[in-house]
Amino acid sequence: MKNMQASLGCDAGAMSTKTVVLMDGTVIGFDITRNEGRLVQAIEDSTSRALEMAKVTIEEIGNVGGTGWGERYIPFPHLSTSAISALARGVNWAHPGVRTVIDLGGLSTTVVVLNEDGRVLEYRTNDRCAAGTGFFIEQAAQALELGVEELCPLAQAAPERARISAQCAVFGESEIVSHLNEGEAVSSISSGIAYAIASGAATMLNRVGFEPDLLVTGGVVKNSSVVKALEEIVGVKVEEIRFDPQELTAVGAALLAREKSLE
Repeated sequence: MKNMQASLGCDAGAMSTKTVVLMDGTVIGFDITRNEGRLVQAIEDSTSRALEMAKVTIEEIGNVGGTGWGERYIPFPHLSTSAISALARGVNWAHPGVRTVIDLGGLSTTVVVLNEDGRVLEYRTNDRCAAGTGFFIEQAAQALELGVEELCPLAQAAPERARISAQCAVFGESEIVSHLNEGEAVSSISSGIAYAIASGAATMLNRVGFEPDLLVTGGVVKNSSVVKALEEIVGVKVEEIRFDPQELTAVGAALLAREKSLE
């Protein structure tokens, strides 16, 4: 590939692939593709769409960074980087004042503490159980016979909150079914789901001794009731994210690849 200013970052996550194209520090192409079937195909499709939006070809990309659970399946040459490093770099680029970020991903939850330069001071990841992740939200929506996008408005309109522990995705789903069988309102259950996810995130935050400013990333953030519940539990205002919450790890991968090429 030619050494041009355009850089590409690919975050091959557990449930979706995110691809960005950067030109002179500006995102000019972005795509999220659900990982269905072959992961290689999802990566290729996502890359193709991001390049199409950016109106550049892969030959015009000077640097490529790859990260995420499925990084090894990226079928073109790239600089491999850890998801922690990529997330930290992307967050520092978008929100340089942030010192703590929690990423609520498809199958894991990660907390990263940054210094003033955006370098990782400490991190903690919970990938042993899918509770509090995108997978859990999808399971919960299915149990309620709703679309994922319907959970948030229902939760926000709920007059009360059902108690859901969600320490385990399987047990959490069982609790949801029990609430339904007992005649609990769907809105109350939706509110309970959001609070349970936020509670798990807050527990991780408290274990690392986080400090503001606080940012939350990952697909779960698109359910704003989770963010509001987190603010209520930890007593700290969460920064309003300036980009798609699933975008910043891919941005970080692109930036790290670019910076590596300039060394």
